[in-house]
Amino acid sequence: MAKKRGKASKSNTKSVSKNTLQRVEVIIRKKILGEAPVEHHFVVADGRKLKNIMELADALETMTEEIFRHHANEFKNDFSNWVKDVFYDHSLAEDISRAKNRLETQITILRRLVKELM
Repeated sequence: MAKKRGKASKSNTKSVSKNTLQRVEVIIRKKILGEAPVEHHFVVADGRKLKNIMELADALETMTEEIFRHHANEFKNDFSNWVKDVFYDHSLAEDISRAKNRLETQITILRRLVKELM
């Protein structure tokens, strides 16, 4: 009986290890400072591709109001949706959706990034 438990534990350990590695990878990708998988990079209307939230903050610096309004207006907020759906940060997504303009959106993101770095 003890041998069976030992074998079961050993095989369970292998599968747990594999599952743990998968979970760790997912958790890293979710973190605000992490990078989105290639298939979830944000494609800005001007053609730029953003891999992470830091790049979004940088892009907002030089983004035209026209491009910003294409992604964030009274009907939708692509930036908020991206943060929520790809990085699973519902709190930041909510804050972004409340921002009234490009500068406010950028400041909201930068404040969160600073918190994460502290």
